[in-house]
Amino acid sequence: MIYSLLLTLKFILYTNLIKVEYNRISIIITSSLISALILSLIYRSKSKHKSRNSLIFYSVVSILMLGNATYFAHFNNLLSVKLIPQIPQLKTVGENLKILLDMKKLLLITDIPIIIAYRFFTRSKARAKDPIHPLHRSHSNVNLFNVGARPQGFSISSIINFIRRPIVLGVAVIALFAIFNINGTINTIKTQELFTYHLLDIKNTIIKDEKAEADGILTKADIEDLKSRASLKEGNLTGIGKGKNLIVLQVEAFQNFAVGLTYDGQEITPNINKLIEDKSSIYYNNYHQMLGRGNTSDAEFVSQNSLYPSMEEPTYTQYAHNTYYGLPWLLRDNGYNAWVFHGYKADYWNREEAYVNQGFQRFISEKDFTFDDIIGFGLKDEDFFDQSIHYLKELDKKDENPFYAFMITLSSHTPFLMPEEYQTLKIREEHKDTMLGNYLQAIHYTDKEIGRFIESLKKEGLYDDTVIAIYGDHFAVLSTDENEQPIMSDLLGERYDFDSMMNIPLIIHVPGEDIHEINTTLGSQLDFYPTIANIMGYNNEKGLVFGRDLNNTEENYVFPQTYMLKGSVITDTSVLEISRDGIFEHSRAYDRETRKEIDINQFKALSKKAEEEINKGHYILKHDTLKELK
Repeated sequence: MIYSLLLTLKFILYTNLIKVEYNRISIIITSSLISALILSLIYRSKSKHKSRNSLIFYSVVSILMLGNATYFAHFNNLLSVKLIPQIPQLKTVGENLKILLDMKKLLLITDIPIIIAYRFFTRSKARAKDPIHPLHRSHSNVNLFNVGARPQGFSISSIINFIRRPIVLGVAVIALFAIFNINGTINTIKTQELFTYHLLDIKNTIIKDEKAEADGILTKADIEDLKSRASLKEGNLTGIGKGKNLIVLQVEAFQNFAVGLTYDGQEITPNINKLIEDKSSIYYNNYHQMLGRGNTSDAEFVSQNSLYPSMEEPTYTQYAHNTYYGLPWLLRDNGYNAWVFHGYKADYWNREEAYVNQGFQRFISEKDFTFDDIIGFGLKDEDFFDQSIHYLKELDKKDENPFYAFMITLSSHTPFLMPEEYQTLKIREEHKDTMLGNYLQAIHYTDKEIGRFIESLKKEGLYDDTVIAIYGDHFAVLSTDENEQPIMSDLLGERYDFDSMMNIPLIIHVPGEDIHEINTTLGSQLDFYPTIANIMGYNNEKGLVFGRDLNNTEENYVFPQTYMLKGSVITDTSVLEISRDGIFEHSRAYDRETRKEIDINQFKALSKKAEEEINKGHYILKHDTLKELK
């Protein structure tokens, strides 16, 4: 009874932490009934370890709630068994976990050590009284947490008698929900109730979702459409970078709000701003992240291939051996050498294995750099850029061919804890030790090193004949963080929401060209490959892409699938956020300019289109469609 009561209290806290908005009472009742039933079965079993088993169940459920709440705080989603292969990577995000594990979440497990200590104390006391028969104690000394000793007259009927009430009540409540399905109660339970969600997650992991498979089937018309998006069409800026080298910088956690931001008279990204203001640059300010389960690695995958990433596992892990025809292969087919640079472990996110089929010929990783200092969990950007110059010079001389260098920075990685000597901004008192305050210091440092890197390219004679593209991999500050959201809203002067959070910058610089422009066309990382392919002037005849050339496109949409659920939509003027329970009627839509909520019904057709598009992307990965076409 005590375990059941404590779990009910925890379910109340848990549903608050994972932001259950609809049918919360129904979810709490369902979780409480299921846990009460399992506990009653444990206590009425023939096992000699009822008390221990019930404590194990209680602890596992509590820890699972903590895991879900912590994961939700950063990813706006619940844990899945598909994430088990990523457990070894937890050691690299220790500082992140410290920030996410606040006292509210820790309340889910703080009582477990107390219960264990109490059990140990009472059992020790009992042994001291009767060392020969420690378990034969009088009823006056019954352990409060060991009330499940078998009663006299134990029988099957007594089991049924004991558990009948919770079962009958549970069946009655679930039947009531099913009959009336008040406010989509059943669907809410399936997607947010602890036991139901995880059981269905396990089932869906083992058994394929036939409906999603059917929805994702590609028709000949679909394939022709994706081929058409890939093919080069003569238009604005076509071929202005042809024959030049290409350097692409994927900057860790580079959000668009930092570009052009002046903070108490301090320019946060002066070097990026200078590059944008150059007459040879295009700045895409309505550009968004497109991630799956792999975060940074998925940002790479999407940008290089213009394909939707997996939502089951990181794409580099699940589909490392698929056939691809992304940017590295396209450039290699046109005489380029393609290398990739990252100052961390080669096997992290399975990069070393995945890069081979992505088309990269060499991976310059942690083992190829000399470490003078570390910021966060890897090589600091200063050393990364300085030492990469030597490899770029080697690459430039290789076969006298142009090169493609894809470079991934690291220092501005969450939680943005910069050593004091690198904190050069004066941060307001109210922003000190906040995610925003720490982030401004980190991205300011990275901007400084990007500026130095560009100067090094000029010094080494690599600049004039090299196209430079810079974009962010994903957001820095979560818009659903209750502490950071008001701070960000105050800084921006408007409500900080999903579209602001997912908005990352893209800058493409072609030295010697008079192309200065701020491109406001809506886009995402899916659009990078067709956009840069147009600028480089090479026709993609072998691939399929979901993105579009942002220099020659008018209408475009962004269909997120993580942080916002599949079916969500970002348009030029508005945002549809599908409800966490997956029920369209519970969803929210708002105007991107006024931030006011608008009617969701106008998005039904577009939401369905978003689901279909993402399902087709998943189908391509699951069936290795490019291999079949090849």
